[in-house]
Amino acid sequence: MAADYPTEPVSESKDPVCLNVPLRAYRVTGRVQGVGFRWFTSRAAKELGISGTVQNHPDGSVRVHARGALAVLDQLEATIARGPVAARVEAVERVEPSQTVKAEGFRIERA
Repeated sequence: MAADYPTEPVSESKDPVCLNVPLRAYRVTGRVQGVGFRWFTSRAAKELGISGTVQNHPDGSVRVHARGALAVLDQLEATIARGPVAARVEAVERVEPSQTVKAEGFRIERA
């Protein structure tokens, strides 16, 4: 299953626990812009201890890049599939990651 998700070194540490942390990327569609979706995702990721980014895209979707243990990535995916109250998530699609995610923190990026 680990082969399904690209892994990259997350730091210069030689600690084997830190060397291969799974990375997932999602494209979230529906009414997900202008409803607090990025803030909601950032808060959920921080509570789960996930590193990464969330960003609005011009096509109306939101892209999420997340790095963490598979179990917590599954939790994040379920959480963003629900979205905040004002959102209407139509789909959460796993996509090929388009950026590297550093090991520290989760942040909201501007488009």
